[in-house]
Amino acid sequence: MNQTDQDGPARLLAAAVRVMPAVRRDWGRAMQAELASIAERPERRSFARGCLRAAATEFHLLRGVVHLFVVLGTLGTLFSWTAAVDHAPLAWILSIVLSALATVCWEARRAGMLGPAGDGVTAWLLRGCGYLIALAIGTVAVAHAHPATLEAADAGDGILVFATVPASFLIGLAPTFAKRSAATGRVLVTAAGSGLATTMAWLLIVVVAPPIPASTGSVLALAGVSAAGAVLANSGRTGTAPGRLLAGLLATATTMVLIFTGVVLLAHWGPDSVIPHITPHALPANQITESRIEIVDPYVLILVLSAIAATVLGLAAVATRRPPAAGPS
Repeated sequence: MNQTDQDGPARLLAAAVRVMPAVRRDWGRAMQAELASIAERPERRSFARGCLRAAATEFHLLRGVVHLFVVLGTLGTLFSWTAAVDHAPLAWILSIVLSALATVCWEARRAGMLGPAGDGVTAWLLRGCGYLIALAIGTVAVAHAHPATLEAADAGDGILVFATVPASFLIGLAPTFAKRSAATGRVLVTAAGSGLATTMAWLLIVVVAPPIPASTGSVLALAGVSAAGAVLANSGRTGTAPGRLLAGLLATATTMVLIFTGVVLLAHWGPDSVIPHITPHALPANQITESRIEIVDPYVLILVLSAIAATVLGLAAVATRRPPAAGPS
């Protein structure tokens, strides 16, 4: 090994090659080989800078670098934010979910995981939504970096939870709807239909036999029923084990997030009859108003569990994806 193999230009070019997309690494290695044949230090520095300029103007490499910084920046922001959460169980849950999200985002840079990144409208929308979520998380994190009051700190925890949920669903649904996914059209329709039907059944129960349950046990039971229904709907001769797994997870996540949405809507705009009296300490004139605020709190657990289910859905979709189609011989 020559001394020039470990000088600044060589290390700089080697680091650039490591973060290059797979389709550009052969070019990068060729540039490394050409750099090794240059002996003069000024020429080596000039050659390395030229290679970096050429690589930086390559759109796919630029997109990969942006993706790298978005993943690392978002992960660092969220972990520092999670460390400020006072409730230890919530902090652990968020840390696990964020780690899984970061792993999927990081590995998505590899063509072998989700397949080559497309340049169509759907692929652009998915990337755009992901970057918007990352931007929103960073913006809100900066705004809540130094909360003035305890109430502001609690509000920051809530925003962190609500920011994690759409990211979880985005990452969960992207590989589930991919071309190589084991989820067929039947799996997707039956799973979404099972979640919607279960949510409508919950809403009917609340309207016919009010109020909204003060605990979340019934929602967990309904989510299990929804998952079982989706699995049974795909247990026929044409069904597959991976398809049934994805159907159950998708139905679970759909049911939980829809029921949470229903609770929020009813808490804000529902009639007084569906609101349980869970604030006995409040003045009689304020009990309904206070209960409308408090009833949402226990259901935040359902929202967090829906994010976990969506994350597991994405990981399962990647683990059970179909092998790539064989190219022409």
